Amino acid sequence: MKALALFSGGLDSMLAMKLITAQGIEVKALNINIGFGSTSDKSEIMKKRAAMVGADFEMIDVRNSYLQEVLFNPQYGYGKHFNPCIDCHAFMFKTALAMLKEENASFIITGEVLGQRPMSQRSDAMAKVKKLALDEED
Repeated sequence: MKALALFSGGLDSMLAMKLITAQGIEVKALNINIGFGSTSDKSEIMKKRAAMVGADFEMIDVRNSYLQEVLFNPQYGYGKHFNPCIDCHAFMFKTALAMLKEENASFIITGEVLGQRPMSQRSDAMAKVKKLALDEED
């Protein structure tokens, strides 16, 4: 069995991946590069962090499609500053969902912590993320 992990490089996603690899499930850590921040040093650091918890690593470049599909016209608006939280999360899930079959993976994991971020990490916001990622109607 295999899982894809949305991997920010932080502790929460590392812990989530460790919980899954400890159960004997293969994990591929995906960092979705939306074009903000430096990727030169980040890729090697993230690869090492993924390896620390027994996961493979891949950085997915979605900069062009992210700008067009999410940043300029987010359906659910912006979080703090110019940050379309709900739409961004849905975009990342949609990207990972599209990879499930080609990676022969069964499910997606994240290090989401409900209540940690006021715009996107609430149960109602995660329901919106799911709806957007699966292209479901209201």
